[in-house]
Amino acid sequence: MRQARLRVVSGCSLVLTAGLCAGLASGAADPVAALEHGGALYPVLKDARSGMETTWVFMDGAWVEKEQWRGMMAARGASVMSAALERRLAEAAPGEMIDVIVVLRDQPAAPVKRAVRGAGAGVRAALVEDIRSISKRALPAAPMTPAEERAFVAPALDAASLAERRALSARLDDLDTAERVEVAARVEAAARASQDALIAEAAALGGVVTARVSAVNMVGVRLPAGSVAALAGSALAARMDLDAPGEPELDNHQHSLGLVTGFWANGITGGVHDVGVLDTGVQQNHPALSPHSFISNMGVSDTSNHGTGMAGIMASTSTQFPGVAFGCDQIVVALAGSATTSMNGMQFIAGTGVPEAVNYSFGNGTASTVDYAAIDQFFDGVIHTFGYMVSKSTGNGGFGSGAPTITHPAPAFNLLASANMDDFNTVTRVDDRITSSSSRGPTAAGRKKPDITAPGNNSMSTAPSGGFANIGGTSSASPHTGAGFVLLWEMGAADTKAGKAILLNTTDPMNDANTSSTVDDVPVQGSFWNRRYGWGYLNLGQAHLHGLNSFLGSVPPAPETADFRLYAGPMFQHERATLVWERHVAYNGNLNPTQVDSLSDLDLFAFRASDNALLAASQSAIDNVEQLSVSGNEALVVLKVEAFGSFDPDVPVEEFALATQEAFTARTGPAFGAQFQQPPGVSPGSTFTLTVQALNTGDLPAHGVMVTLSGLAIVSGANPQPVGVIGPGGGAAAQWTVTAPATAGQHPVMATLSSASYGETFSGSASGFIGVSSCPMDVDGDGAVGFSDLNLLLGSFGLNGDGLPGDVNGDGVVNFFDLNLLLGAYGVGCP
Repeated sequence: MRQARLRVVSGCSLVLTAGLCAGLASGAADPVAALEHGGALYPVLKDARSGMETTWVFMDGAWVEKEQWRGMMAARGASVMSAALERRLAEAAPGEMIDVIVVLRDQPAAPVKRAVRGAGAGVRAALVEDIRSISKRALPAAPMTPAEERAFVAPALDAASLAERRALSARLDDLDTAERVEVAARVEAAARASQDALIAEAAALGGVVTARVSAVNMVGVRLPAGSVAALAGSALAARMDLDAPGEPELDNHQHSLGLVTGFWANGITGGVHDVGVLDTGVQQNHPALSPHSFISNMGVSDTSNHGTGMAGIMASTSTQFPGVAFGCDQIVVALAGSATTSMNGMQFIAGTGVPEAVNYSFGNGTASTVDYAAIDQFFDGVIHTFGYMVSKSTGNGGFGSGAPTITHPAPAFNLLASANMDDFNTVTRVDDRITSSSSRGPTAAGRKKPDITAPGNNSMSTAPSGGFANIGGTSSASPHTGAGFVLLWEMGAADTKAGKAILLNTTDPMNDANTSSTVDDVPVQGSFWNRRYGWGYLNLGQAHLHGLNSFLGSVPPAPETADFRLYAGPMFQHERATLVWERHVAYNGNLNPTQVDSLSDLDLFAFRASDNALLAASQSAIDNVEQLSVSGNEALVVLKVEAFGSFDPDVPVEEFALATQEAFTARTGPAFGAQFQQPPGVSPGSTFTLTVQALNTGDLPAHGVMVTLSGLAIVSGANPQPVGVIGPGGGAAAQWTVTAPATAGQHPVMATLSSASYGETFSGSASGFIGVSSCPMDVDGDGAVGFSDLNLLLGSFGLNGDGLPGDVNGDGVVNFFDLNLLLGAYGVGCP
């Protein structure tokens, strides 16, 4: 059972009757949290006050349960064409050629990925654990305060450790590459039939193919405007969107980001791992880039100067202007442009199986009205299927006049969208502020984008001429983030969710004070998301320090008693924890709508272990990042990751990453046992005191423990009976005055224990026997006088007191008189 809690949307309380709540605020500074479907936004909130987890959606003037909303959407039929495409068609002449993206219903990537990645999961996990154990040697063993962390300088690893880690990383890299290549080949083969069929339908309508990609099964088509509706009616088509044009989104960073004393000091510079650049190309003979090997689908030069600059920020080997991951191995290059051009390029990159992070500093239209476009979905699918990160610039639209100014595909759930920080070419971070041209979030549906802010302006990087140039814009911010992700991968955070969680958990949060000016921008302590800075300013020094403070786990949507995971450790004031999971890209066969919402809903809570107090919670209904912080120093905090409601039918469990502070460990929570203690010589029908020692055999304190006795007639004593808090390994006594059964012998008895701890109910039970005998020598009441009775007597021998086991004659002392009486009946029994 979960504790009661209610999310309120824009000040509008939910009335849990059939009718309802209207009057959503229309003048809010940011969009109301909403779900998007068919181009429309539906406000959403979460409710668990009754113990039942319910997501409510505001539709047609009333709040309805999410499952009911799904049914209503299905009854209305799916809108295959996006709102943007419908607007474009309304302006076009019937014969005008229109470029569209068709998302097919058949989406084979998810099962293929699970099969391929699952086969090597055990080997991969062992390699990652070995890499992490080496990286851990340079990190502090004990928790540090934030001030101590800022002053900490990591010791350098010895050469043998570096060589050992590199060899392990090479094995991991080979395994990942082989799996990605196999996934790409199998997914492409599985998608071929449905693509061929759709292409034939498009050709019959006068269309020509501009792209075919399978990471998410999509086809790009150019066809007459008058034929678009007919293709949208195909049984193969799930969604159709406009093919948006794309355009590029245009040194002291090594010091201001904390690279010199963290990752680089420990030999973490990219290693055997690789990066990708989806852009205008890369000038491969540049002296600072030529030490790397290249894989390219567009030659060896740059069609502009943009891609070369992005590659340099990630991988330049110049000693004066080094890239963040300058020691990486290969650079994979593909051409970016319109949505279909970029998707083709990303499909090529995915097929190589090589990179751990790909940078995409292009924008495919402003996301001011559309929360989730086809290209956003494509990028989510690539990340989730192939297991590498994409760093994306948020755009150069500036503060704007109200509507979000970020560009597609920045709204994609799974990537890292970076805003642009100006570091003013200084080593210190104190004076760094957002660049005025950096685009502002959130998304049209109110989701938290940007994710992070990184240095963009005043970025010196490689130029096609062979030298270096000062480049800016969010284009330059994004590759800093992506390359930082590669360093975490090399360190041992070799998972897209874990690397993202660590980067977001170690930022320096900033507040723009809701103004376009940067004069009033200030740092913020604790967890804070801002529509310009995201979760904060990239800090790779802190990312290295906490690079191994993360957990990978999974939760099912049910049952309610098992849909959570617990972790515990100390947290100092303002320290944070960040939860990340991914959006799945899947469709429910031929049903309409194909997919209303494929994002599972996870929540994050922090409890004080000592008194069960809720310290903080993060419970977004629409985001796939949750973050919280504590307001004071806490000796032991219990973090709970919990599923809310149901998942998509194709998602049996949701995998997640949780970034924490040092010294956290996974926990299972309280668990219970019990011991029954009765006085000696309980005779039939007598009244006696029964003590149940409630035991916590778990690894966290159990709060509000209640013990319920069954199997005996209770004369006095509350039932259930509260015994308070029981620490791990501890116990607490509950007592009742009970009436013994009317016959001699061993009689079963049971104790049921429960605890309301950390927003959950933990329970257990224990069974035992009560011995009843009319013979005082039968100390244990089993109907015979034997060895166990003798042992009980000898255990009390020489003691004085009432009710002692073995006080056969009842004189209050256990001595030789009692022993002689027992030995006289030993093996013979009672008269």
